[in-house]
Amino acid sequence: MEFKVYPFKRDKKYRFYVKFTDADGIERRLSTGVVMPLRHTKKQRKEAKQQAKVAAIQKINSDLGYGNTQKKPEILTLSNYLEDKYYPYLQTNRAPRTLETYKRSLDIFLRICGDRPLSTYKRSHIEEYKNHRFNKDEVQKTTINLEIRSVKAAFNWAYKQEYIEKSIFRGQSCLFHVQNKKREFKKHELQRLFKETEGTMIGLVIQLAYYTGLRQGELTHLTWKMVNQDEKYLHLPASITKANKDRQVTLNKKAFLIVKIFENVLKVKRNKHPEWYKGQNFEDCYVLQKERGFGKYQPRSIQDMFRKSMNRAGLPKELTFHCLRHTFATHTLEKGADMYGVSKMLGHSSLQVTSDFYDHTTGLNYRSVTDLLCQ
Repeated sequence: MEFKVYPFKRDKKYRFYVKFTDADGIERRLSTGVVMPLRHTKKQRKEAKQQAKVAAIQKINSDLGYGNTQKKPEILTLSNYLEDKYYPYLQTNRAPRTLETYKRSLDIFLRICGDRPLSTYKRSHIEEYKNHRFNKDEVQKTTINLEIRSVKAAFNWAYKQEYIEKSIFRGQSCLFHVQNKKREFKKHELQRLFKETEGTMIGLVIQLAYYTGLRQGELTHLTWKMVNQDEKYLHLPASITKANKDRQVTLNKKAFLIVKIFENVLKVKRNKHPEWYKGQNFEDCYVLQKERGFGKYQPRSIQDMFRKSMNRAGLPKELTFHCLRHTFATHTLEKGADMYGVSKMLGHSSLQVTSDFYDHTTGLNYRSVTDLLCQ
């Protein structure tokens, strides 16, 4: 049988793999278990390669079932990997709505590129996916980029867990180049929106979003048990955050004042309509309540009220409710806030995520560092 043994740099070592074609005509790659240091002599390399060849023969025979009556091991397909490995991981480490988003994107990828052994996907499948979604399904490039990020995360996690030798996304820019629409509000735009919505419920919601950086879904799920008025912070449980992790958000003076206004509104409603709140504890009530009853506002309702206010204020349509979150991050960083602290407030999964989005806004804050050279 023909096979090829070769070294692959991984985790600060060279690991030897064997490449061969199995009985089904599928190209396979298996780890031989033989490793070699990055710095090595010719003698060490020769000895390691010889050991790898011996181990490779054993691996191939074991994989194909030669010399034994054991059942040939099952090949890990993409669908098997997702159901048995990846989705259980997401259920534990991500919010339910994030899991659903990932599932939708990966279902589309399976439909277009087919269900095949995980290690046999190639970079050409990414292009096939992009072309199909854009030309045949007529999906916008921005939406396709979001889908690709979900697929990329699945393959990268498979690589980290050593289900595949390398990810087809590694070292490749696979996204469409699109104009970034996630810009922040300019100061005059923000002031115009505040003035247009002054004295309204949606106006208070908009200001609370700006002064805290909360996502729209986090705002609508916020209850009074999550509000610590003594210490002036919000405790968001994992069940309502995108990263599926608890986080605390400090309330500045203006944000705390808005929270107190919402508290007074709720107290008046409870006194005026006790029948609405029969058996309902204060701490279980939503901070953002509908005008009638104790039900919460749905995200779509918030979006509709926001968009009407934006239209009346004559502000650009490219500015969305989520842009208030970007504005919070940009303005705090421009005023010298620490990137790590802002990342924690935003609830990003890592500091790198925050840096990728907002590192450009901190450049002016480093002027004092370069000025030291002139002293």
